[in-house]
Amino acid sequence: MPTDTAAHEEAGLKADAVGLFGDFIASIATVAPSSSVAFTLALLLGFTGYASPLAVIVVGVAMLFVAVGYANLNRWRAHAGAPYVWVSEAVAPAIGIGTGLLNALTSTLANVGNITLAGVYLLFVLAPSSTFSKPVTWIVATVIMAVLAWLAIRGIRPTVWLQVVFVVIEYAAVISFVVLALIREAAHTGGARLPGISDFTISHSVGGVGGFKGLAEAAVVCGFLYLGWEATANLGEESTKRHVNPGRAMMLGTGFLTLWYAFLIAVFQGVASQHVVLEHGSDVLGYAGTLLVPGFWGRALPFAVLIAVLGTTQMQMTEASRVLYAMARDRLWPRVFALINRVHQTPWAGLLILGTIPPVILIFYLANSSAGKAIGYVISATGMLGLFMYFVIAMSSVWFYRAQLRGSVGSLLLVGVLPLIGGLFMGVIFFYGLTTQARPVAWVSLAGVVLVYVLGVVIRRTAKSSPFFDDIAARRRPAAVGSRDAPTAPVLETEPVHED
Repeated sequence: MPTDTAAHEEAGLKADAVGLFGDFIASIATVAPSSSVAFTLALLLGFTGYASPLAVIVVGVAMLFVAVGYANLNRWRAHAGAPYVWVSEAVAPAIGIGTGLLNALTSTLANVGNITLAGVYLLFVLAPSSTFSKPVTWIVATVIMAVLAWLAIRGIRPTVWLQVVFVVIEYAAVISFVVLALIREAAHTGGARLPGISDFTISHSVGGVGGFKGLAEAAVVCGFLYLGWEATANLGEESTKRHVNPGRAMMLGTGFLTLWYAFLIAVFQGVASQHVVLEHGSDVLGYAGTLLVPGFWGRALPFAVLIAVLGTTQMQMTEASRVLYAMARDRLWPRVFALINRVHQTPWAGLLILGTIPPVILIFYLANSSAGKAIGYVISATGMLGLFMYFVIAMSSVWFYRAQLRGSVGSLLLVGVLPLIGGLFMGVIFFYGLTTQARPVAWVSLAGVVLVYVLGVVIRRTAKSSPFFDDIAARRRPAAVGSRDAPTAPVLETEPVHED
Protein backbone atom coordinates (compact mmCIF):
# COMPACT_ATOMS: atom_id res chain seq x y z
CA MET A 1 0.00 0.00 0.00
CA PRO A 2 1.07 3.64 -0.43
CA THR A 3 1.26 3.99 3.33
CA ASP A 4 4.35 1.83 3.32
CA THR A 5 6.42 3.92 0.96
CA ALA A 6 8.95 6.54 1.93
CA ALA A 7 7.36 8.94 -0.53
CA HIS A 8 4.03 8.72 1.25
CA GLU A 9 5.58 9.17 4.67
CA GLU A 10 7.13 12.39 3.41
CA ALA A 11 3.94 13.74 1.83
CA GLY A 12 1.32 12.18 4.07
CA LEU A 13 -0.20 13.00 7.43
CA LYS A 14 2.08 14.24 10.19
CA ALA A 15 3.30 11.28 12.25
CA ASP A 16 3.67 11.43 16.05
CA ALA A 17 1.87 14.79 16.25
CA VAL A 18 -0.71 13.87 18.91
CA GLY A 19 -0.04 12.23 22.27
CA LEU A 20 -2.40 10.31 24.55
CA PHE A 21 -3.71 13.52 26.14
CA GLY A 22 -4.43 14.98 22.70
CA ASP A 23 -6.21 11.80 21.61
CA PHE A 24 -8.33 11.93 24.77
CA ILE A 25 -9.21 15.59 24.18
CA ALA A 26 -10.18 14.79 20.59
CA SER A 27 -12.47 12.02 21.83
CA ILE A 28 -14.40 14.14 24.33
CA ALA A 29 -14.35 17.34 22.25
CA THR A 30 -15.96 15.67 19.24
CA VAL A 31 -18.88 14.66 21.44
CA ALA A 32 -19.39 18.27 22.72
CA PRO A 33 -20.86 17.38 26.12
CA SER A 34 -22.42 20.77 26.90
CA SER A 35 -24.26 21.15 23.61
CA SER A 36 -25.29 17.48 23.59
CA VAL A 37 -26.81 17.84 27.06
CA ALA A 38 -28.54 21.06 26.03
CA PHE A 39 -30.18 19.38 23.02
CA THR A 40 -31.16 16.06 24.61
CA LEU A 41 -31.91 16.74 28.29
CA ALA A 42 -35.58 17.57 27.77
CA LEU A 43 -36.05 14.53 25.51
CA LEU A 44 -34.48 12.22 28.09
CA LEU A 45 -36.58 13.76 30.85
CA GLY A 46 -39.71 13.26 28.79
CA PHE A 47 -38.96 9.57 28.23
CA THR A 48 -37.73 8.54 31.67
CA GLY A 49 -38.59 11.35 34.06
CA TYR A 50 -35.90 11.95 36.65
CA ALA A 51 -34.44 8.50 35.91
CA SER A 52 -32.68 9.84 32.79
CA PRO A 53 -29.18 9.52 34.38
CA LEU A 54 -29.77 5.77 34.51
CA ALA A 55 -30.35 5.65 30.74
CA VAL A 56 -27.17 7.67 30.22
CA ILE A 57 -25.10 5.25 32.30
CA VAL A 58 -26.54 2.12 30.65
CA VAL A 59 -25.77 3.42 27.16
CA GLY A 60 -22.41 4.81 28.29
CA VAL A 61 -21.29 1.42 29.59
CA ALA A 62 -22.32 -0.18 26.29
CA MET A 63 -20.35 2.52 24.44
CA LEU A 64 -17.32 1.70 26.59
CA PHE A 65 -17.63 -1.94 25.51
CA VAL A 66 -17.78 -0.82 21.87
CA ALA A 67 -14.67 1.30 22.49
CA VAL A 68 -12.88 -1.86 23.65
CA GLY A 69 -13.62 -3.34 20.22
CA TYR A 70 -12.26 -0.21 18.53
CA ALA A 71 -9.11 -0.40 20.67
CA ASN A 72 -8.60 -4.05 19.76
CA LEU A 73 -8.76 -3.29 16.04
CA ASN A 74 -6.55 -0.23 16.43
CA ARG A 75 -3.83 -2.45 17.90
CA TRP A 76 -3.88 -4.47 14.72
CA ARG A 77 -3.77 -1.45 12.41
CA ALA A 78 -3.64 2.28 13.17
CA HIS A 79 -5.02 3.98 10.08
CA ALA A 80 -6.62 7.26 9.01
CA GLY A 81 -9.38 5.22 7.37
CA ALA A 82 -9.81 2.96 10.38
CA PRO A 83 -13.50 1.96 9.92
CA TYR A 84 -13.22 0.84 6.31
CA VAL A 85 -9.82 -0.82 6.77
CA TRP A 86 -10.88 -2.77 9.85
CA VAL A 87 -14.26 -3.96 8.58
CA SER A 88 -12.87 -4.77 5.11
CA GLU A 89 -10.28 -7.05 6.71
CA ALA A 90 -12.67 -8.64 9.19
CA VAL A 91 -15.74 -9.11 7.00
CA ALA A 92 -15.59 -8.00 3.36
CA PRO A 93 -14.23 -5.01 1.42
CA ALA A 94 -17.66 -3.85 0.24
CA ILE A 95 -18.98 -3.81 3.81
CA GLY A 96 -15.82 -2.07 4.99
CA ILE A 97 -16.02 0.66 2.36
CA GLY A 98 -19.69 1.19 3.20
CA THR A 99 -18.79 1.55 6.88
CA GLY A 100 -16.10 4.11 6.07
CA LEU A 101 -18.61 6.11 4.03
CA LEU A 102 -21.09 5.80 6.89
CA ASN A 103 -18.49 7.31 9.23
CA ALA A 104 -17.90 10.26 6.86
CA LEU A 105 -21.62 10.73 6.17
CA THR A 106 -22.53 10.76 9.87
CA SER A 107 -19.86 13.33 10.71
CA THR A 108 -20.80 15.58 7.79
CA LEU A 109 -24.53 15.48 8.52
CA ALA A 110 -23.84 16.22 12.17
CA ASN A 111 -21.96 19.32 11.05
CA VAL A 112 -24.99 20.57 9.14
CA GLY A 113 -26.80 20.69 12.47
CA ASN A 114 -23.75 22.01 14.30
CA ILE A 115 -23.19 24.96 11.99
CA THR A 116 -26.88 25.85 12.10
CA LEU A 117 -26.72 26.07 15.87
CA ALA A 118 -23.33 27.80 15.93
CA GLY A 119 -24.60 30.86 14.11
CA VAL A 120 -27.75 31.10 16.22
CA TYR A 121 -25.90 30.67 19.52
CA LEU A 122 -23.20 33.19 18.67
CA LEU A 123 -25.80 35.82 17.81
CA PHE A 124 -27.72 34.99 21.00
CA VAL A 125 -24.59 35.38 23.15
CA LEU A 126 -23.75 38.72 21.50
CA ALA A 127 -27.28 40.14 21.52
CA PRO A 128 -29.78 37.95 23.40
CA SER A 129 -32.66 40.38 23.03
CA SER A 130 -32.24 40.95 19.28
CA THR A 131 -33.76 39.15 16.32
CA PHE A 132 -31.59 38.60 13.27
CA SER A 133 -32.57 37.92 9.69
CA LYS A 134 -31.84 34.61 8.01
CA PRO A 135 -29.14 36.07 5.74
CA VAL A 136 -27.29 37.40 8.80
CA THR A 137 -27.54 33.99 10.48
CA TRP A 138 -26.17 32.33 7.33
CA ILE A 139 -23.27 34.77 7.00
CA VAL A 140 -22.26 34.28 10.65
CA ALA A 141 -22.49 30.48 10.37
CA THR A 142 -20.48 30.49 7.13
CA VAL A 143 -17.74 32.66 8.60
CA ILE A 144 -17.52 30.32 11.60
CA MET A 145 -17.18 27.30 9.31
CA ALA A 146 -14.56 29.02 7.17
CA VAL A 147 -12.44 29.90 10.21
CA LEU A 148 -12.69 26.37 11.61
CA ALA A 149 -11.76 24.84 8.23
CA TRP A 150 -8.76 27.18 7.94
CA LEU A 151 -7.61 26.24 11.44
CA ALA A 152 -8.02 22.53 10.65
CA ILE A 153 -5.87 22.93 7.53
CA ARG A 154 -3.15 24.59 9.63
CA GLY A 155 -2.33 21.22 11.17
CA ILE A 156 -3.53 18.51 13.53
CA ARG A 157 -1.39 19.75 16.41
CA PRO A 158 -2.86 23.30 16.38
CA THR A 159 -6.30 21.72 15.94
CA VAL A 160 -5.91 19.62 19.07
CA TRP A 161 -4.50 22.54 21.09
CA LEU A 162 -7.47 24.66 20.04
CA GLN A 163 -9.69 21.86 21.33
CA VAL A 164 -7.83 22.01 24.65
CA VAL A 165 -8.62 25.73 24.90
CA PHE A 166 -12.26 25.05 24.02
CA VAL A 167 -12.51 22.29 26.64
CA VAL A 168 -11.00 24.47 29.39
CA ILE A 169 -13.43 27.34 28.66
CA GLU A 170 -16.43 25.04 28.31
CA TYR A 171 -15.81 23.04 31.47
CA ALA A 172 -14.92 26.08 33.58
CA ALA A 173 -18.21 27.73 32.66
CA VAL A 174 -20.29 24.59 33.11
CA ILE A 175 -18.76 23.71 36.49
CA SER A 176 -19.45 27.24 37.74
CA PHE A 177 -23.12 26.90 36.82
CA VAL A 178 -23.28 23.40 38.30
CA VAL A 179 -22.32 24.89 41.67
CA LEU A 180 -24.98 27.60 41.32
CA ALA A 181 -27.58 25.03 40.25
CA LEU A 182 -26.88 22.84 43.28
CA ILE A 183 -27.24 25.86 45.59
CA ARG A 184 -30.61 26.66 44.00
CA GLU A 185 -31.72 23.04 44.20
CA ALA A 186 -30.72 22.74 47.84
CA ALA A 187 -33.10 25.63 48.59
CA HIS A 188 -35.85 24.06 46.42
CA THR A 189 -36.39 27.41 44.73
CA GLY A 190 -39.05 27.45 42.02
CA GLY A 191 -39.66 23.72 42.16
CA ALA A 192 -35.97 22.84 41.89
CA ARG A 193 -34.76 19.54 43.35
CA LEU A 194 -31.42 18.02 44.27
CA PRO A 195 -30.17 14.89 42.49
CA GLY A 196 -30.72 11.69 44.44
CA ILE A 197 -30.09 7.96 44.34
CA SER A 198 -33.61 7.48 43.00
CA ASP A 199 -32.52 9.19 39.76
CA PHE A 200 -30.57 6.04 38.97
CA THR A 201 -33.46 3.61 39.42
CA ILE A 202 -35.90 2.56 36.73
CA SER A 203 -38.91 3.01 39.03
CA HIS A 204 -38.32 6.76 39.42
CA SER A 205 -39.99 8.17 36.32
CA VAL A 206 -42.21 11.05 37.44
CA GLY A 207 -43.91 12.55 34.40
CA GLY A 208 -42.05 10.44 31.85
CA VAL A 209 -42.90 7.34 29.87
CA GLY A 210 -41.11 5.36 32.53
CA GLY A 211 -40.23 1.70 32.91
CA PHE A 212 -38.24 -0.26 30.37
CA LYS A 213 -40.07 1.38 27.46
CA GLY A 214 -38.96 4.83 28.58
CA LEU A 215 -35.43 3.56 29.17
CA ALA A 216 -35.30 2.03 25.68
CA GLU A 217 -36.57 5.20 23.99
CA ALA A 218 -34.07 7.28 25.96
CA ALA A 219 -31.30 4.90 24.86
CA VAL A 220 -32.02 5.78 21.21
CA VAL A 221 -31.63 9.48 22.05
CA CYS A 222 -28.32 8.68 23.74
CA GLY A 223 -27.03 7.57 20.34
CA PHE A 224 -26.84 11.29 19.51
CA LEU A 225 -25.60 12.16 23.01
CA TYR A 226 -22.44 10.05 22.67
CA LEU A 227 -21.89 10.43 18.92
CA GLY A 228 -18.30 11.32 18.04
CA TRP A 229 -16.05 9.71 20.66
CA GLU A 230 -14.63 7.43 17.95
CA ALA A 231 -12.94 10.35 16.08
CA THR A 232 -9.63 9.46 17.73
CA ALA A 233 -9.54 6.20 15.75
CA ASN A 234 -9.01 8.22 12.57
CA LEU A 235 -6.00 9.99 14.09
CA GLY A 236 -4.07 6.72 14.30
CA GLU A 237 -1.45 7.72 11.73
CA GLU A 238 -0.89 11.05 13.50
CA SER A 239 -0.66 9.70 17.07
CA THR A 240 2.32 8.72 19.17
CA LYS A 241 2.26 5.04 20.11
CA ARG A 242 -0.29 4.79 17.37
CA HIS A 243 -1.33 1.20 18.10
CA VAL A 244 -1.98 1.94 21.79
CA ASN A 245 -2.87 5.57 22.49
CA PRO A 246 -5.94 6.02 20.26
CA GLY A 247 -7.57 2.93 21.77
CA ARG A 248 -6.78 4.00 25.31
CA ALA A 249 -8.07 7.49 24.57
CA MET A 250 -11.37 6.14 23.26
CA MET A 251 -11.88 3.97 26.34
CA LEU A 252 -10.92 6.81 28.67
CA GLY A 253 -13.17 9.15 26.71
CA THR A 254 -16.28 6.98 26.82
CA GLY A 255 -15.70 6.19 30.51
CA PHE A 256 -15.28 9.85 31.40
CA LEU A 257 -18.25 10.95 29.29
CA THR A 258 -20.52 8.39 30.93
CA LEU A 259 -19.82 9.83 34.38
CA TRP A 260 -19.82 13.46 33.21
CA TYR A 261 -23.10 13.14 31.30
CA ALA A 262 -24.84 11.38 34.18
CA PHE A 263 -23.67 14.11 36.58
CA LEU A 264 -24.66 17.04 34.33
CA ILE A 265 -28.09 15.64 33.53
CA ALA A 266 -28.79 14.74 37.17
CA VAL A 267 -27.98 18.34 38.13
CA PHE A 268 -29.62 20.36 35.35
CA GLN A 269 -32.82 18.31 35.09
CA GLY A 270 -33.67 19.54 38.58
CA VAL A 271 -32.85 23.24 38.07
CA ALA A 272 -36.58 24.01 37.84
CA SER A 273 -39.83 22.08 37.99
CA GLN A 274 -40.12 19.28 35.49
CA HIS A 275 -42.76 20.92 33.32
CA VAL A 276 -40.69 24.13 33.06
CA VAL A 277 -37.61 22.18 31.96
CA LEU A 278 -39.65 20.28 29.36
CA GLU A 279 -41.10 23.54 28.02
CA HIS A 280 -37.63 24.83 27.15
CA GLY A 281 -36.73 21.82 25.00
CA SER A 282 -33.29 22.16 23.43
CA ASP A 283 -32.75 25.54 25.10
CA VAL A 284 -32.58 24.13 28.63
CA LEU A 285 -29.04 25.29 29.36
CA GLY A 286 -29.71 28.72 27.87
CA TYR A 287 -32.70 29.03 30.18
CA ALA A 288 -30.69 27.69 33.14
CA GLY A 289 -27.97 30.28 32.51
CA THR A 290 -30.32 33.25 32.69
CA LEU A 291 -32.20 31.68 35.60
CA LEU A 292 -29.09 31.16 37.72
CA VAL A 293 -27.29 34.40 36.81
CA PRO A 294 -29.65 37.04 35.39
CA GLY A 295 -28.05 39.63 33.14
CA PHE A 296 -24.80 39.66 31.20
CA TRP A 297 -23.03 36.85 33.06
CA GLY A 298 -25.96 34.54 32.53
CA ARG A 299 -24.75 34.24 28.93
CA ALA A 300 -21.73 32.26 30.11
CA LEU A 301 -23.62 28.96 30.00
CA PRO A 302 -24.97 29.49 26.46
CA PHE A 303 -21.41 30.56 25.59
CA ALA A 304 -20.14 27.21 26.88
CA VAL A 305 -22.67 25.49 24.61
CA LEU A 306 -21.40 27.60 21.70
CA ILE A 307 -17.79 26.65 22.46
CA ALA A 308 -18.80 22.98 22.55
CA VAL A 309 -20.51 23.33 19.16
CA LEU A 310 -17.42 24.97 17.66
CA GLY A 311 -15.20 22.21 19.02
CA THR A 312 -17.32 19.36 17.72
CA THR A 313 -17.75 21.06 14.32
CA GLN A 314 -14.01 21.21 13.77
CA MET A 315 -13.40 17.66 14.98
CA GLN A 316 -16.27 16.15 12.98
CA MET A 317 -14.78 17.80 9.89
CA THR A 318 -11.33 16.48 10.79
CA GLU A 319 -12.68 12.96 11.33
CA ALA A 320 -14.47 12.79 7.98
CA SER A 321 -11.48 14.28 6.15
CA ARG A 322 -9.17 11.51 7.39
CA VAL A 323 -11.51 8.73 6.29
CA LEU A 324 -12.01 10.20 2.81
CA TYR A 325 -8.29 11.01 2.53
CA ALA A 326 -7.38 7.39 3.23
CA MET A 327 -9.98 6.11 0.76
CA ALA A 328 -8.71 8.49 -1.93
CA ARG A 329 -5.13 7.42 -1.20
CA ASP A 330 -6.23 3.82 -1.76
CA ARG A 331 -7.90 4.83 -5.07
CA LEU A 332 -11.37 4.14 -3.70
CA TRP A 333 -12.57 7.75 -3.73
CA PRO A 334 -11.92 10.86 -5.88
CA ARG A 335 -8.22 11.68 -5.70
CA VAL A 336 -8.85 15.31 -4.79
CA PHE A 337 -9.49 14.18 -1.20
CA ALA A 338 -5.92 12.82 -1.04
CA LEU A 339 -4.30 16.19 -1.76
CA ILE A 340 -2.00 17.09 1.13
CA ASN A 341 -0.76 20.48 2.28
CA ARG A 342 2.95 19.72 2.39
CA VAL A 343 3.67 22.38 5.02
CA HIS A 344 0.96 21.43 7.51
CA GLN A 345 0.51 17.80 6.37
CA THR A 346 -3.28 17.94 6.34
CA PRO A 347 -5.76 16.92 3.59
CA TRP A 348 -6.56 20.52 2.68
CA ALA A 349 -8.82 19.84 -0.28
CA GLY A 350 -10.98 17.40 1.67
CA LEU A 351 -11.26 19.84 4.56
CA LEU A 352 -12.29 22.65 2.21
CA ILE A 353 -14.97 20.49 0.59
CA LEU A 354 -16.28 19.24 3.93
CA GLY A 355 -16.24 22.79 5.26
CA THR A 356 -18.27 24.02 2.28
CA ILE A 357 -21.06 21.43 2.40
CA PRO A 358 -22.81 22.56 5.64
CA PRO A 359 -23.10 26.27 4.68
CA VAL A 360 -24.47 25.30 1.24
CA ILE A 361 -27.10 23.03 2.79
CA LEU A 362 -27.85 25.75 5.34
CA ILE A 363 -29.04 28.01 2.48
CA PHE A 364 -31.87 25.61 1.71
CA TYR A 365 -32.57 25.08 5.42
CA LEU A 366 -33.05 28.81 6.01
CA ALA A 367 -34.67 29.71 2.70
CA ASN A 368 -37.47 27.17 2.51
CA SER A 369 -39.59 25.81 5.35
CA SER A 370 -40.28 22.50 3.57
CA ALA A 371 -36.60 22.00 2.79
CA GLY A 372 -35.75 23.04 6.34
CA LYS A 373 -38.09 20.39 7.71
CA ALA A 374 -36.56 17.71 5.49
CA ILE A 375 -33.02 18.71 6.45
CA GLY A 376 -34.11 18.66 10.10
CA TYR A 377 -35.09 15.00 9.67
CA VAL A 378 -31.68 14.28 8.14
CA ILE A 379 -29.89 15.94 11.06
CA SER A 380 -32.04 14.00 13.53
CA ALA A 381 -30.99 10.75 11.86
CA THR A 382 -27.28 11.20 12.62
CA GLY A 383 -27.51 9.54 16.02
CA MET A 384 -29.19 6.52 14.45
CA LEU A 385 -26.51 6.28 11.77
CA GLY A 386 -23.85 6.40 14.48
CA LEU A 387 -25.53 3.56 16.36
CA PHE A 388 -25.41 1.34 13.28
CA MET A 389 -21.74 2.18 12.69
CA TYR A 390 -20.86 1.22 16.28
CA PHE A 391 -22.81 -2.02 15.85
CA VAL A 392 -20.92 -2.98 12.68
CA ILE A 393 -17.44 -2.16 13.99
CA ALA A 394 -17.90 -3.82 17.39
CA MET A 395 -19.21 -7.01 15.77
CA SER A 396 -16.40 -6.91 13.21
CA SER A 397 -13.88 -6.74 16.05
CA VAL A 398 -15.30 -9.89 17.62
CA TRP A 399 -15.25 -11.69 14.28
CA PHE A 400 -11.72 -10.57 13.44
CA TYR A 401 -10.36 -11.98 16.73
CA ARG A 402 -12.55 -15.10 16.78
CA ALA A 403 -9.47 -17.37 16.71
CA GLN A 404 -8.28 -15.84 20.00
CA LEU A 405 -11.48 -16.37 22.01
CA ARG A 406 -10.23 -19.67 23.44
CA GLY A 407 -6.80 -18.35 24.36
CA SER A 408 -7.55 -17.28 27.93
CA VAL A 409 -10.30 -15.89 30.10
CA GLY A 410 -8.86 -12.40 29.56
CA SER A 411 -8.92 -12.80 25.79
CA LEU A 412 -12.46 -14.16 25.87
CA LEU A 413 -13.61 -11.17 27.89
CA LEU A 414 -11.72 -8.40 26.10
CA VAL A 415 -11.92 -9.51 22.48
CA GLY A 416 -15.18 -11.40 22.71
CA VAL A 417 -17.69 -10.76 25.46
CA LEU A 418 -17.38 -7.00 25.99
CA PRO A 419 -17.37 -5.87 22.32
CA LEU A 420 -20.13 -8.42 21.60
CA ILE A 421 -22.38 -6.99 24.34
CA GLY A 422 -21.66 -3.43 23.23
CA GLY A 423 -22.24 -4.17 19.56
CA LEU A 424 -25.46 -6.09 20.11
CA PHE A 425 -26.74 -3.32 22.37
CA MET A 426 -26.11 -0.72 19.64
CA GLY A 427 -27.79 -2.92 17.05
CA VAL A 428 -30.85 -3.49 19.22
CA ILE A 429 -31.43 0.19 19.98
CA PHE A 430 -30.85 1.09 16.31
CA PHE A 431 -33.57 -1.29 15.15
CA TYR A 432 -35.77 -0.31 18.08
CA GLY A 433 -35.27 3.30 17.08
CA LEU A 434 -36.58 2.53 13.60
CA THR A 435 -39.92 1.68 15.24
CA THR A 436 -40.05 4.57 17.72
CA GLN A 437 -38.53 7.57 15.93
CA ALA A 438 -40.68 9.84 13.78
CA ARG A 439 -41.36 8.01 10.54
CA PRO A 440 -39.35 10.41 8.33
CA VAL A 441 -36.36 10.13 10.68
CA ALA A 442 -36.56 6.35 10.64
CA TRP A 443 -36.77 6.27 6.85
CA VAL A 444 -33.84 8.68 6.48
CA SER A 445 -31.79 6.53 8.86
CA LEU A 446 -32.58 3.36 6.94
CA ALA A 447 -31.98 5.07 3.59
CA GLY A 448 -28.61 6.38 4.78
CA VAL A 449 -27.48 2.90 5.81
CA VAL A 450 -28.65 1.34 2.54
CA LEU A 451 -27.03 4.11 0.48
CA VAL A 452 -23.53 3.77 1.93
CA TYR A 453 -23.45 -0.01 1.61
CA VAL A 454 -24.77 0.09 -1.95
CA LEU A 455 -21.96 2.55 -2.70
CA GLY A 456 -19.59 0.13 -0.99
CA VAL A 457 -20.60 -2.62 -3.43
CA VAL A 458 -20.33 -0.27 -6.41
CA ILE A 459 -16.85 0.92 -5.39
CA ARG A 460 -15.73 -2.66 -4.80
CA ARG A 461 -16.76 -3.59 -8.33
CA THR A 462 -15.46 -0.49 -10.11
CA ALA A 463 -12.17 0.17 -8.30
CA LYS A 464 -10.60 -3.22 -8.95
CA SER A 465 -7.19 -1.72 -9.64
CA SER A 466 -6.90 -0.41 -6.07
CA PRO A 467 -3.91 -1.90 -4.21
CA PHE A 468 -6.16 -2.03 -1.15
CA PHE A 469 -7.90 -5.15 -2.43
CA ASP A 470 -4.63 -6.80 -3.43
CA ASP A 471 -3.27 -6.36 0.10
CA ILE A 472 -6.34 -7.97 1.64
CA ALA A 473 -6.18 -10.86 -0.82
CA ALA A 474 -2.50 -11.38 -0.01
CA ARG A 475 -3.18 -11.59 3.71
CA ARG A 476 -5.99 -14.04 3.15
CA ARG A 477 -3.83 -16.58 1.35
CA PRO A 478 -3.28 -19.73 3.45
CA ALA A 479 0.34 -18.85 4.30
CA ALA A 480 -0.73 -15.47 5.67
CA VAL A 481 -3.84 -16.46 7.62
CA GLY A 482 -1.96 -16.85 10.89
CA SER A 483 -0.61 -13.30 10.72
CA ARG A 484 -4.06 -11.78 10.40
CA ASP A 485 -5.12 -12.97 13.81
CA ALA A 486 -1.75 -12.62 15.50
CA PRO A 487 -2.57 -10.24 18.40
CA THR A 488 -3.66 -11.92 21.62
CA ALA A 489 -5.64 -10.06 24.31
CA PRO A 490 -4.86 -6.81 22.47
CA VAL A 491 -6.07 -4.31 25.06
CA LEU A 492 -3.80 -5.66 27.78
CA GLU A 493 -0.59 -5.96 25.78
CA THR A 494 2.22 -3.55 26.64
CA GLU A 495 3.92 -4.09 23.29
CA PRO A 496 1.44 -4.36 20.44
CA VAL A 497 1.63 -7.03 17.82
CA HIS A 498 0.40 -5.43 14.64
CA GLU A 499 0.51 -5.54 10.90
CA ASP A 500 1.12 -2.42 8.84
